[in-house]
Amino acid sequence: MTAPKTLERAPQQASSGSDHAWPSFGRLNGPIDRARGQIDRGVGFLARMRTPLGNVQPYVPGETQVARLLAVPAIIGFVSTIAIAVGASLPSSPFTWKSCSGIVSGSVTVCHPWFFGIPSPPMVAGAPLPANKNLFIGLVAVYGGMVIMLQAWIALIRIARRHRGLPVRSFVAVFAAWTAPLLVVAPLFSRDSYSYAAQGEMMSRGISPYSFGPAVLGVNAFSGLVDKLWADVTSPYGPVFLWMAGVNATVVRHDELLAVVGFRVLALIGVVMIGIFVPRLARSYGQDASVAFVLAVLNPLVLLHLVAGSHNDALMLGFLLAGLWFAREGRPVVGVLLCTIGAMIKIPAFVGVVYIGWAWRGDDAPWRSRLRPTVIATGFALVIMAAVSQMVGLGWGWVTALGNSATVRSWSDPPTIAGSLAAKVFELVGLGNHQPILVRGAKDIGLAVAAAIALRLLWRARDATAMRAMGLTLLAVVLLGPAVQPWYIAWSMVVLGTIAEHRLRILLVVLSIIACFLGLPGAGALVLQFGEANPVLIATASLALLLLLAIPLVMRVRRALRTTDEDRLSVELRA
Repeated sequence: MTAPKTLERAPQQASSGSDHAWPSFGRLNGPIDRARGQIDRGVGFLARMRTPLGNVQPYVPGETQVARLLAVPAIIGFVSTIAIAVGASLPSSPFTWKSCSGIVSGSVTVCHPWFFGIPSPPMVAGAPLPANKNLFIGLVAVYGGMVIMLQAWIALIRIARRHRGLPVRSFVAVFAAWTAPLLVVAPLFSRDSYSYAAQGEMMSRGISPYSFGPAVLGVNAFSGLVDKLWADVTSPYGPVFLWMAGVNATVVRHDELLAVVGFRVLALIGVVMIGIFVPRLARSYGQDASVAFVLAVLNPLVLLHLVAGSHNDALMLGFLLAGLWFAREGRPVVGVLLCTIGAMIKIPAFVGVVYIGWAWRGDDAPWRSRLRPTVIATGFALVIMAAVSQMVGLGWGWVTALGNSATVRSWSDPPTIAGSLAAKVFELVGLGNHQPILVRGAKDIGLAVAAAIALRLLWRARDATAMRAMGLTLLAVVLLGPAVQPWYIAWSMVVLGTIAEHRLRILLVVLSIIACFLGLPGAGALVLQFGEANPVLIATASLALLLLLAIPLVMRVRRALRTTDEDRLSVELRA
């Protein structure tokens, strides 16, 4: 029996094409040589690379591939916005304003809420919504369209995250497609634009909206379109916005419908400004511009409420983001000026002035050195406000009107809920009904807590966390303030969209989804119709909505099961 051959180590020889010396292993040389060739080629490839591995740019698809990636969610989102526009425009739909507060001339109304979708005069004069199939068709179209639009948005977020570095211009086409149907529908989910139009008419007539409510206009088309809750309430908006409103009324020659269209155009301009400066701010913080654009600009909350709702918050946010970007580029004076203009549209933009002043001296500056430029920036902004208020001829009346939103009880904000629950407890234990006092006290406590959160976030803010601190400050002010409206939540969502990653991105998506359905109008009319309409229609509409809600859930479960099966198969193969 011969002894087994032992492996003899051969003298080391340098292999061709490599600086490494490889030993010889007898019979094993064949496989080892092949593996050695693969390693040598890899070493040679790495040696020829001039860029370190950490700086290798991710693969970016070409324009044709990008178009294919975005085509399906873009088309789905476009169809969903058409469904929303059509559903909201039906004569029986509660999602857009259809009546004119009963102002009639004979049998014909003298004011027109929109170009189409206006019901017959008897219904305009205050009759209830008709109990017919159109109400439920509109309900399915609007709610179903919103669900599908949110799914398309989430799909775009996944695509932008999976393919970092996609050009923002690829998503601009999606923005145009999703926005187009919303530009032709009546003001959606809110009547604020009719209040803007009435205040603009007051400005054009020399009447200060800081001294009187729209009811001072008398019985006419402008006052007839304003919500009765705000008919005698003075304006909380800044002098720049009211000046714009007055110019708008003059340009459209005092036509109430064209005045509302003018505010839709201003809202679109504001969102376009957001679309310009969100990617720039994202790049300045080292974030992906396309992801930020999808999170902030293609956000259904922004499109459905700021654009379709024609809210002046869009213009305020546009100037705020523009000011923050100029400050990041080393022009803080321009930044303070732009944020001040935003604050003279709506006051939340003033947070940009404070943060620009706080960051003026850099992160390494002690708090005493930071405090001085913050005070100077704030004083500079106040001087500009005073000068503009005098030029417009309005004064500071809007500051005292900032609390007007608290005059209407909102059951969606936490302080009101807490105060109402406390009042119920007091009543149950026999201490009497103290609801107004307790709700007012809860709102004051909420504002104090929001102020404390804002100061703490400012104190700890640094260059890399400034946008996060600003976004969370705006969110705290909204959630702990006297009223919560869905478009208020858009303030923080747009700011956070510039830097949102990981948990912050999840928070942004979840809050945006909730806010889209928050406080939608027409609930009372819908409840009445449930008692009058055909049960078959109610069942059909309910089933359609359940199916639309179930589709994304089923898709998610299937995706999770497929991932689980793939993981199980991988484990079995390894075993």
